[in-house]
Amino acid sequence: MTRVPKTNRLILVAALVIGGLLSGCSGGEERAESPKLRQCETLLGAESVRAVVKATGGGDVSVSGTPQADVLADQLVREAKEWRQSDLLHNSYTGCRMDVFEGDRIIGVADVQVQWSVLTLRMMDSPKHSRTWRQVNPSVYVEPEAASGFMHVIAACAVPGTIDSQPSDLPLQFYVSGPSLGKELRWDLLSTFARSVVEAMDCAKPPVIPSALPAAA
Repeated sequence: MTRVPKTNRLILVAALVIGGLLSGCSGGEERAESPKLRQCETLLGAESVRAVVKATGGGDVSVSGTPQADVLADQLVREAKEWRQSDLLHNSYTGCRMDVFEGDRIIGVADVQVQWSVLTLRMMDSPKHSRTWRQVNPSVYVEPEAASGFMHVIAACAVPGTIDSQPSDLPLQFYVSGPSLGKELRWDLLSTFARSVVEAMDCAKPPVIPSALPAAA
């Protein structure tokens, strides 16, 4: 058996130890400082993203989804142009999902998504929906407590090249989930997300989504 000189063995051990330390450091930084996290800050607001991490106890953040308003807008516009009134199933697009970790354990989640809604604007006046949905203005409705930790917004957006009934029969629906987040923070995430996507879309009459949580909500 070939013997490795003592000096070489020491060099090898030192290299393995340093390599392990660097590997551990780079793994944490990749999770906490991923490019997608910075994109989420652009999409949802840097202060709100930092508040999410703080509200969930801090730690590393793993990000998934498509945190790019223009990409989401292109997908939504393409789907709207192919829509017919008989279509009842719509794709849901995740803008940004943040899983906050403590070690290997998830201690908090915040998730924002958008899709074309199966609800129409006319449905908002029905007894079933008027109990939970609040009208913000003629083209925007909010459901502040869709379920524990959930909040929804419906907004009319007329996409050029679609059928005439599309604005009222196929509004956008945005939603946020974050069980450990307060109502104000959920609204900050949701409203900023909705405005970012709407601004990237070519709505004939863009809906006005307020930055402050409506008083009635």
